[in-house]
Amino acid sequence: MIEASASKPLKSTRLRVAAAIAVAVAVAFVVWLVARPGDSKPTTSSGTHPVAASVSGLTSMAGSLKHQLYWVGQKPGFTYELTKGKSGNVWVRYLPSGTQIGDTRANFLTVGTYPEKNAFESVQAATKRKGAVAVTTPNGGAAVQYTQRPSSIFVAYPGTNLLIEIFDPSPQTARNVVSSGALRTIG
Repeated sequence: MIEASASKPLKSTRLRVAAAIAVAVAVAFVVWLVARPGDSKPTTSSGTHPVAASVSGLTSMAGSLKHQLYWVGQKPGFTYELTKGKSGNVWVRYLPSGTQIGDTRANFLTVGTYPEKNAFESVQAATKRKGAVAVTTPNGGAAVQYTQRPSSIFVAYPGTNLLIEIFDPSPQTARNVVSSGALRTIG
């Protein structure tokens, strides 16, 4: 009788250890799925956590959106950081080699794509406001740069409900991106 009661605690202990190991393995797998660098599919679909994305990952994200996604093309030596907001806003940041995903500095070329009704008309009207400068764009787009925030240029194209923001710490670089025709859709 003593042996039987001693084996029950031993079996119970083994069961708890096995369950703890199974839980630890499951948690480790989930962490690996979320944190693996360079994943081709962004791990955020509705949150605001930035992830590293390959070109195919950006293309995949673009295909899952209800709107087009803009960027300035491939740049060798850069990591593409992708962030998708809950409202459908999407940002693609170009991070130089050695820069960590989620770096909080506003030092990097960023293309934001924002769903907005009548975006083209809004940008055209904005170019007439005080402190606003119209920027020439190819492909019939309208663009505005504000003297108070010259590092951001807002662009829209006829027939779309998207506002595109080009940010660069250098206002001239932002302007060059817009006027050069480098801005385009992914995919």
